[in-house]
Amino acid sequence: MTSATTTQARDIGDGIHRIPVPVADLPVGDTQVYALESPRGVILVDVGWNDDNSWAALQAGLAAAGLSVTDVEGVVVTHFHPDHVGLTGRIREASGCWVGMHEADFGHLEVMVSDRDRRAEEAALLRLAGAPDAEVDAVFAFDGTPPGRPEVLPDRKLTADEIIPLAGRSLRTVFTPGHTAGHACFLIEDHGVLFSGDHVLATTTPHVGEFDFPLPKRDALGEYLESLRAVSGLPVRRTLPAHRQEIDDLGARAAALIAHHDRRLDDLYDSFGDEELTMWEATSRMTWYRPWDETPTHGKRMALSEGSAHVRQLIERGRVRRIPGTEPARFARIEAEVGV
Repeated sequence: MTSATTTQARDIGDGIHRIPVPVADLPVGDTQVYALESPRGVILVDVGWNDDNSWAALQAGLAAAGLSVTDVEGVVVTHFHPDHVGLTGRIREASGCWVGMHEADFGHLEVMVSDRDRRAEEAALLRLAGAPDAEVDAVFAFDGTPPGRPEVLPDRKLTADEIIPLAGRSLRTVFTPGHTAGHACFLIEDHGVLFSGDHVLATTTPHVGEFDFPLPKRDALGEYLESLRAVSGLPVRRTLPAHRQEIDDLGARAAALIAHHDRRLDDLYDSFGDEELTMWEATSRMTWYRPWDETPTHGKRMALSEGSAHVRQLIERGRVRRIPGTEPARFARIEAEVGV
């Protein structure tokens, strides 16, 4: 359920106006869009899902702040997911604004915006992960455009520590890979305010994983844990995430997320026992919000990407190994040496 404190567009102090933009059919409920006065109008941090209901909510929220979409000078998006970048095309068409995103996410967004049919590639990757035939066949059952996606690409590639001018202050880009390869937070240093996107959420554990099987090339979980440690050291007094309520203590929340993943890694390591498991089998032994057999197909694919990130991190830590010559690929744990 969305917190009562996030259901209305309003001034939340520090010269920030928060606008909840609804997200259709996703449990997050809405995306918190933040409007900041800039030299030529207003800068938005994230923009929300691309549909008519979301578009109307964004316009109404700006109006409540005495603004219009035509006042938008620029948009910075924390990452390429459609509930954060979806409305950029409509905003740019209305205002002529620039849209910035960290360059590491551009390739992913180009694939999302493309109309190329990728179902055969996705099915092949699922087979490499050891997915059952029924799960592979379900990929081809979907025939349509993914909801909420943007219609255009950003036109500005942001880099780590890049400064975006605001009215009388500035916004610094803080590169925080993990949730995606190019996830970025944005910091108003003079006021100690961090816009954390999906990097740190108050009550939810952000998804971390790549749809790259059987074993992702990127150590997404390793990057995420390192990024959590990095933001813990920032001079922050307020943390404003993209979903739900503010975070009271950034350091404590980051530490809790690190501990959560360490526990999951230990549990996954233990679940291997003496067996050699495919990525699908290993993922099915992890603890999820509902029993594995009751998890819908899309949920299993999301879980698989997160499971693969955890297996990859166990390999990085020298606790699991890939079995050579297996197809689909199998993995086994490495027994810890017992000290004498």
